[in-house]
Amino acid sequence: MEENTGIVAESEAVEKKRRKAKAERPAGDGGPQLSRGEKIRRALRSQSGWLFVTPALILMAVFTFYPIIAAFVNSFKQGYSGMTGKFNGWGIDNFVRVLKGDTGTGGANFVQCLVNTLLLTFISVPVSTILALLISVALNSIKRVQKAYQTILFLPYLTNALAMGAVFATFFKIIGTASNTETVGIVNIVLGWFGVKPIDWVGLTSPHWKIGSLSIPWAKYIVTIVYEIWSGLPFKILILFSAMQSINKQYYDAAKVDGASRWTVLWKITAPMIMPQISYLLVTGIMGGMKQYSAVVGLFGATMGQDYDMGTMVGYLYNYIELGQTGYAFAGSLMLFVIIMIITFINNKLTKKRTTYK
Repeated sequence: MEENTGIVAESEAVEKKRRKAKAERPAGDGGPQLSRGEKIRRALRSQSGWLFVTPALILMAVFTFYPIIAAFVNSFKQGYSGMTGKFNGWGIDNFVRVLKGDTGTGGANFVQCLVNTLLLTFISVPVSTILALLISVALNSIKRVQKAYQTILFLPYLTNALAMGAVFATFFKIIGTASNTETVGIVNIVLGWFGVKPIDWVGLTSPHWKIGSLSIPWAKYIVTIVYEIWSGLPFKILILFSAMQSINKQYYDAAKVDGASRWTVLWKITAPMIMPQISYLLVTGIMGGMKQYSAVVGLFGATMGQDYDMGTMVGYLYNYIELGQTGYAFAGSLMLFVIIMIITFINNKLTKKRTTYK
């Protein structure tokens, strides 16, 4: 008992000494003083994470942020030429001329390129997404040859867009004449079986409609839409098929017990459960569609059809950069940026309530 009392008294004495030393310590003295060099080293170590992201930030600043700011500033320089750097003053004349198609340089028409881009995008993206969903459902139920079909369907995604477009165009072309006999592509051969005369799908005599000053080359639209759907399927199938693997199988078992049809299972279980991935594909598909260029050049050549009748928004920008009228290119790029942002915002609003996050 006396030993315990002695231990307690000794502990209390040690605690009193510690408190006394703490009370006598000068204000602000938190321990041993660090040298300036040690403080700098510790500060750098605490911020070491920035060292890893600095290269990415530099690249983004040079290749993303600076071009956006430069495009915004230069779009307001009237008569601006990237070759000389000279301009005639500040204003919105570039935007007015671009919208009116009154650039005076004989280049692509903004409204024509915008209509082409919007029509091609808003037809090909939803159709390809729906087809990808149906094919993914079919692949999900085919176990034996699943990997083989995945490989075959993914091949177009690995092929160069220009080369693939040029080869794809031969399916539709009227190639020429030999011994007074037209040499046509496989599509016209199939149409010939049904008594349809060969159509110049991608050439200079391709049929079109005129709506005011706009040209609607419907045959070229069909070729481009078919190509865009075919080339866009592989990536969408990969995303949707992978998403389906994570769906809880109990939902399907319950639907089977209730006698639900395959169509009901698709639209009431599968589609809602993978809605985040579908929304992602729609957003990225629309953004990609608004920037399409290589495929159209591969199909119709550098002038994107006859006098840019199949011109896209990116083709419009490249055209005026080549002509040296970069003020119009900057104005067009800024309007394209705003259009993409508006479309993306609307799409997010429409799909937000339908999206289920697991």
